[in-house]
Amino acid sequence: MDNYFLWEVIIVLCSGIVHGVVGFGFPMIATPLLATFMDLKRAVLYTLIPTLVVNSTSINRNNSFIQIFKAYKVLIISVMVGSLIGTHILVAYYNNYYKLILAFVILMYLNKERFKISLTPYMEHHTFAVTLILGFASGIVGGIVNIMIPVLLILIIELKLEKKRAIGVMNLCFITNKSLQIFIFGYHGSFTADSLLAILPLTLIAVIGFNIGSRIQDKIDEELYKKLLNISLWFLSIYLIYTTFYSH
Repeated sequence: MDNYFLWEVIIVLCSGIVHGVVGFGFPMIATPLLATFMDLKRAVLYTLIPTLVVNSTSINRNNSFIQIFKAYKVLIISVMVGSLIGTHILVAYYNNYYKLILAFVILMYLNKERFKISLTPYMEHHTFAVTLILGFASGIVGGIVNIMIPVLLILIIELKLEKKRAIGVMNLCFITNKSLQIFIFGYHGSFTADSLLAILPLTLIAVIGFNIGSRIQDKIDEELYKKLLNISLWFLSIYLIYTTFYSH
């Protein structure tokens, strides 16, 4: 047990609670906080299995893996392809300023009425194409900056999915993305006996936190949930801009 285990438990528990409340966010919160006292690779490694388990638990609460995949297979497959390409770009051509491009896209979307930008006409007449493009884009973004949720949220909001279905779709996309990452980490031999001994207790803590957050989520209505999604996008854009210039 390392010297920071108590902090790891607190971080993972809080991240699990947030994920339970809004349906996403575990790696987004846990990774940068863990990286304050361990290297980034180890921080990402420690979040992979907990994220996969939390996402799977989230889907199983109110959705079916098979039903979601059948209904949104275009999105899931496009996310997979985008994730593979994005990861390659990250490894071969990494640039910290990629985050600014993503932040710009989010801010443009959040101010779409001010700039008279609307995806609604395209969603009504070209749902397949928009889903394919935004799914592919979210996969690429997830591979490059390890945060795929902003572009995915834009699509979820435009599709006008009800809360439970939206959470299910997002989490299946996350599961796809994280499964690929786990495979890559395993292929490179990063999963040692010591790392697994550290990860498994954190996975249990993450699930406990998720269950606490889920009870809170059940009390949130559809309108408030949509407001939380928009607030999350504002937070993400600010977070991306900040980490671009102040990350270490």
